[in-house]
Amino acid sequence: MRAKYEFTGEWKLYKILVVDDEPKITELLKVCLEMQGMEVSCAEDGKEALMLFEKRPADMVLTDVMMPVMDGYRFVEELRKKSNVPVMFLTAKGDVLDRIKGLSVGADDYLVKPFDPMEASARVSAALRRCYGYNKVQENRELVCGELTLDLASKRLRKAGESVELTALEYRMLAYFMENQGRVLTKNQIYEAAWDQDKFPDDNSIMVAISKLRAKINDDKHDYLRTIRGLGYRMEG
Repeated sequence: MRAKYEFTGEWKLYKILVVDDEPKITELLKVCLEMQGMEVSCAEDGKEALMLFEKRPADMVLTDVMMPVMDGYRFVEELRKKSNVPVMFLTAKGDVLDRIKGLSVGADDYLVKPFDPMEASARVSAALRRCYGYNKVQENRELVCGELTLDLASKRLRKAGESVELTALEYRMLAYFMENQGRVLTKNQIYEAAWDQDKFPDDNSIMVAISKLRAKINDDKHDYLRTIRGLGYRMEG
């Protein structure tokens, strides 16, 4: 079951630009990001990417480093002359000096190949939240799952019409779960989406936080948040 969105006004999708000369990588990322409700454009090199960005600015850019015509470093340097859009490097060049160079030319994050496309998708979602807030169109938007209604503008949860108090962490976790109803989410994805810290918390901390959230939303009639043994957690209405 997908999340039900209720809002007034125009719906705007996040626009993502993926730049890589390996078609298999761009296609895989395109599929994963579109599953998250994002609009994805692809380019094979930095020069093509700059022309695409000029015609239709993106909300975030994912780019390889080693590409023909114009490499990723040069591309980001040129991009930074016109935009502060968040940029993530996707590259096999993963040593410390390469990371430093990537960050120094204006990248915000760095993911080394080979990578899990779902992890890349989770990192993109986290970066977009940090940069733009939870969604570009939050006003009067609600997520609904069974008897749960989460208002993204007021950050309030109602259960069968009754208000339920959430901590900031619980709100971020619940919003992420409700955005991804029916999907199994790993602990790493949940951390990327909800934890406001650089250090990955231990498994017990995540389990305790989810247990507290589960106690607030589950009841005798509903088991909204389910443990999928060996994989993660899934929200169902």
